[in-house]
Amino acid sequence: MTSLSLERVRPLLVSYGVYLAGLITRGVELVGKLGLYMLAARVLGAHDAGLFFLCITWVSLIATVARTGFEKASTRHIAAELAVGDGRAALRAMIFSMIWASAGGLIAAAITYAAAEPISVHLFSEPDLVRALALSAIVIVPQNLCIMFGHALAGLKRGIASQLVQNALWPVLTLSALALGVHQLDGLLYALAGSMMLASLLGLVLVLRRWRVFSVRRAIGAGIALPPLWKTALPLAVVEINQIALSSIPVLVLGMFASAADVGAFSVAMRISLLIWVVIISIGTIAAPMFAEHHRLGELRELHKLNRNVWLAISGFGVPVVAIMMLFPSSLLSLIGPGFETAATALVIMAVGQLVNCLLPCQDILLAMTGHGARLRLLNLLQFASCVVFSALLIPSFGMIGAATTSAICIAQGAIGTALSVRSLLPRPREGDQPDQVRGASMTAHRETGS
Repeated sequence: MTSLSLERVRPLLVSYGVYLAGLITRGVELVGKLGLYMLAARVLGAHDAGLFFLCITWVSLIATVARTGFEKASTRHIAAELAVGDGRAALRAMIFSMIWASAGGLIAAAITYAAAEPISVHLFSEPDLVRALALSAIVIVPQNLCIMFGHALAGLKRGIASQLVQNALWPVLTLSALALGVHQLDGLLYALAGSMMLASLLGLVLVLRRWRVFSVRRAIGAGIALPPLWKTALPLAVVEINQIALSSIPVLVLGMFASAADVGAFSVAMRISLLIWVVIISIGTIAAPMFAEHHRLGELRELHKLNRNVWLAISGFGVPVVAIMMLFPSSLLSLIGPGFETAATALVIMAVGQLVNCLLPCQDILLAMTGHGARLRLLNLLQFASCVVFSALLIPSFGMIGAATTSAICIAQGAIGTALSVRSLLPRPREGDQPDQVRGASMTAHRETGS
């Protein structure tokens, strides 16, 4: 192979090497989360496992509301400001986001504790849930902190460290506590909160190790101007809340019409189907700051090249994972324990939705990192409307199958909608375009969207 060929291939090999390292980190998450859900289901039994999944579903939903979109906004602003050499602006974005998410987490925790009884009794008709839901309030602030530190690290182009902090470490630590004898629901929630706090402390240490980058003064051209941080965050708040709602609403609605055992079986199947996000989010987290950087500098051609490499990597790694879910659903669920095979058909249906997601991946991240939060918000509101309508129509009559169908339709809708939006808002440069023309087209599109 000639030296010229090596120069062309080397960046691609480096990219895939980084993606592979990210996937190895996500493999740790996969082992931790799957092991945690499997062992928790075995130890707690179907009834208490259902209560556990209702608790973590509620916590994920209200914690996401409390962050109000500042996690992805911080990733975009940190990466984009550092791309033009403004470390002080990047530091301001990180600190403000941390303060906002922490304050919101405290409010969400207080609401969860105070409203545990009416939520459990009147919404889910599960009096046994009251104590566990009140106790789960202690998980909210640590969860917000580890997610915020993870997104800050992503903005600093430390994608693997980001995934370790916000996704991989806490399930492994919680699984370890479970394996060491924490076999009660209360103890498991304490272990979950403690594990997330340890992950947050690791995130703090890793951010401090990169502190010198925040001392950089503006040294490069300004590029495309960024809006204020809150303007980036507000539409992304709708997006983040919607994304967690899409996975939470089918579970919560099913909890109103089905037994705790059915909720537990469906929750396990849903979490197995969501393991495709291990691939998508792993690679997307690494690509996100580079999306923001290329866009800030007006490098539209490089932006599309990166997007294509992301698609190739995710399709190659993700499609085999989806195929296993579709071909061997009962075998996967039987690993959890007896009785969970009842969700096999539901797992196949949700895997179909994840296949579409896998073939059109990370376009929501691309829109978020290039300032098209308003379009992303519109698409997510349409998804939310579909989720509410199909949940109301299908789940009361068809139970788990209705919940799985709702989930699959909404996931496919989101993937297709974001892919079509990227084609219209970020057109590919023509062959004859010069670099200045490409930069000008990117800036024009940015101004037209008002972002």
